[in-house]
Amino acid sequence: MSVQEEARKVSPALTTYIGAVFNNGFVSRLLDLSLRVNISENEDFEHEIARLCRSVRRARGASWALPATAAATVDLVAEVLASSLRTRLPAGFEERLTLAAGGRPVEEYLSDAASAIRKLASEVVPGYGELPMAPWEVSLAFPEVIDFKYWVETDEFETLDECLWAGFDSMHPGECASRATALLAQTQEALLLFPDPDVLCSTLSRSIPWVSRNVLRGIVRKGNEHLAELHGVSGR
Repeated sequence: MSVQEEARKVSPALTTYIGAVFNNGFVSRLLDLSLRVNISENEDFEHEIARLCRSVRRARGASWALPATAAATVDLVAEVLASSLRTRLPAGFEERLTLAAGGRPVEEYLSDAASAIRKLASEVVPGYGELPMAPWEVSLAFPEVIDFKYWVETDEFETLDECLWAGFDSMHPGECASRATALLAQTQEALLLFPDPDVLCSTLSRSIPWVSRNVLRGIVRKGNEHLAELHGVSGR
């Protein structure tokens, strides 16, 4: 059954829920990144697609849906634009799509996006040495590290170790299993991904101004001490 035939059967109430496909999730993120490329001289459309796919692949569960579902969703947008369902698109979506296309026909933009996503299915996604992590990727990859800002920058305590211990203590006990362990994992991942101190700072400092290998090592050390002393979880 064609999209046009299907459109006649879809109620207005149902298309309200379908509108979430266009206003949230992968399509919305794709338009955000395209708009970023359009206003920046230093960004490239295919590079941002690669970063988006790379970010999704970091989450094993989400990676099941990539690239097939993501590319198919972009194709769905193109089909809806060519059907009578176009009149039921969420308010403002077409205007945003036109801006994201950056002067190209929106059909060409959507086709290029879907092709770039499918292309990555058969290729190795570029590593961080080849394609540096963008600030928006840093926000996705290290949210707990970013949220730990207060405990690194506070002057409540005399030493950094005391600040870091207080930060873990603020999570105790209810959030230790979720947030404290996530903070430790993200901190260690950052140290392993970027062993060179200069690369670590140049990559993460726009999102994490206080970042340094010494501070990250301190977080790992105090976090492990907290888990060992208060939870009986030894790192050895």
